Amino acid sequence: MNKRPLIFDCDPGTDDAIALMAAFASEEFDIIAVTSVAGNVGIEHTTRNALQLIELAGKQIPVGQGAVRPLYRPQKLAVHVHGANGLRGIELPPATAKPAGTAVELIVKAANDYKNTLEILAVGPLTNLAHAFLLHPEIIPNIKRIVIMGGGHEMGNATPVAEFNIYADPEAAKIVFDAGIPLYMVGLDVTMAQGITREETEHIFNSKNPQTDLIYRILNERVEGSRYADQAFVHDAMTFLYMVDDNILSGDWYHVDLETKSDISFGKTVVDYYHVTGKPKNCWVALELHYERYRDLLFERLRRYE
Repeated sequence: MNKRPLIFDCDPGTDDAIALMAAFASEEFDIIAVTSVAGNVGIEHTTRNALQLIELAGKQIPVGQGAVRPLYRPQKLAVHVHGANGLRGIELPPATAKPAGTAVELIVKAANDYKNTLEILAVGPLTNLAHAFLLHPEIIPNIKRIVIMGGGHEMGNATPVAEFNIYADPEAAKIVFDAGIPLYMVGLDVTMAQGITREETEHIFNSKNPQTDLIYRILNERVEGSRYADQAFVHDAMTFLYMVDDNILSGDWYHVDLETKSDISFGKTVVDYYHVTGKPKNCWVALELHYERYRDLLFERLRRYE
């Protein structure tokens, strides 16, 4: 199998952790680097968590430490969701590896080394990508596509209309949306449509080891910690799994813009659903979740740790 080169840009984060573990167990991709960004928690925690998760999975993947703060705005974190350390207090063995450079350095190198084949999965604030595109615009044509967890058409979770990853750095998001790279947005319309229940988590694993124990604990923490229902909404894992099997989601192409000025709708991804502006369609937007297909694929990948 010809593996697809992938940069995994993230802010681990409990749902990032599940997404990373699913990605590490997937043979479709050659993960060139994991790049950290401040978002769910501060950069020291997201970087440490990325390094520790890689070692827990038995992988050797370089980590690039990324942006400490948004481009222009005061920092907004999601400690109330992910806990002070990003993993709701779950402690992993210390990592022996250190960051291999900055996120921008690793993104630029990968874009130059894998021209026209590099895919980027971005499941945190888009600050690292914005920095890379501002400093090295020559790499933009080299990137095959970007898949993001962020935004949404109908709802928000940081505000009534804004999703956290976009809300945390909307100016960065606008740079990415306007870059002209094929962009795929997996937002709250699908990631909040239906979550994993406690009954379902009880039937994931038949055996126990450090990897399955972490996954099981995180999923149950997300069930307990949900503000919306007794379900684990694993936003970032769904976004990764869409890259494995695009049949888990349905959607279409629209023009999407970012609101960066209005107080009431700051951080909203504005989807031109009826094509009233006549502007070019710059983003594929996920609108429908095929839950059982998604759940079965998620569990199949996670069970590879047994």
